[in-house]
Amino acid sequence: APRLTAADRVRAAGTALRLGAVGPRPPAPASQARLRGGLHSRARDRAAISHHYDLSNAFYRLLLDETMAYSCGYWTGEEPDFGPADAQRAKLELICRKLGLVPGARLLDIGCGWGSLTLYAAEQYKAQVTAVTLAREQAAYVREQVRERGLEHQVDVVCQDYRDIAGGAYEAVTAIEMGEHVGDAEYPAFAASLHRFVRPRGRVLVQQMSRGPVAPGGGAFIEAYIAPDMHMRPLGDTVGLLESAGLEVRSVESLREHYVRTVAAWHRTLEDRWDDFVRLVGAETARVWRLYLVGGALAFEERRMGVDQILCVRPAPGGSSGMPAVPGHWYTGVDGR
Repeated sequence: APRLTAADRVRAAGTALRLGAVGPRPPAPASQARLRGGLHSRARDRAAISHHYDLSNAFYRLLLDETMAYSCGYWTGEEPDFGPADAQRAKLELICRKLGLVPGARLLDIGCGWGSLTLYAAEQYKAQVTAVTLAREQAAYVREQVRERGLEHQVDVVCQDYRDIAGGAYEAVTAIEMGEHVGDAEYPAFAASLHRFVRPRGRVLVQQMSRGPVAPGGGAFIEAYIAPDMHMRPLGDTVGLLESAGLEVRSVESLREHYVRTVAAWHRTLEDRWDDFVRLVGAETARVWRLYLVGGALAFEERRMGVDQILCVRPAPGGSSGMPAVPGHWYTGVDGR
């Protein structure tokens, strides 16, 4: 091999220095999460949720469709005009049918986001909804929507930790992609809370992402820049935790392929409106989200991540769940009749 000259070494050193391979370590990007306090303490959880969801309502309005649903859609159509908003509405309808909502049914929506399910259940099914979120920006948005739609007598928006929710006896409880933020050690207590919140023969629907046993958590990049402290586990482990809490798991439906299409739609929006995103949040944050969305779609496509709807029932005393055995008749009412 030819020997490097002194000039070659100088050029190589200059290149390495320019690329950051040598020299002082570059500062962490400003968008990196910097949380303090004990893992999954109330204060730290509030900070973690704020880092992700309080980026600004304007940002999520730009990224999401008109439903403002920031979770996996349900792509039931292949027509060219079947878009992200249609997929989200199909998902919301699927959830409400699985819960068997009827007028006046009490629904607890834990981690309500920007209120897509809360508003849909109140408007389309006339449910009485308690919407809970830790994110102040989300709570403000949902309250605004409740006022605009005249739903003040049907929807109560509460900005609080799920551990501080009082009362129970709801006909239905949902946690739509909220359980990922609970934490590994804390999940048994969370599952016990779901059991406590719902009345006997009431239904619980958890939509949650999963990872394989060799890659728990949210992944180093996601936890550093997008959703700090999030935790995903294998699907079977989550099902086991819900069953251990006393809930009867009645169905599990995988939506993994649907998330590939959902994230791809968000990524297209980001690229199509790139200049608007940069003006709104800066080039660094826009690039972080570009990497997040591209990597997320790939993880679902390659089966490194999954997402599932897990439908549960709290059995009545004596063990009866009140749900008929014929799957096609599951979604007829909160009492399973």
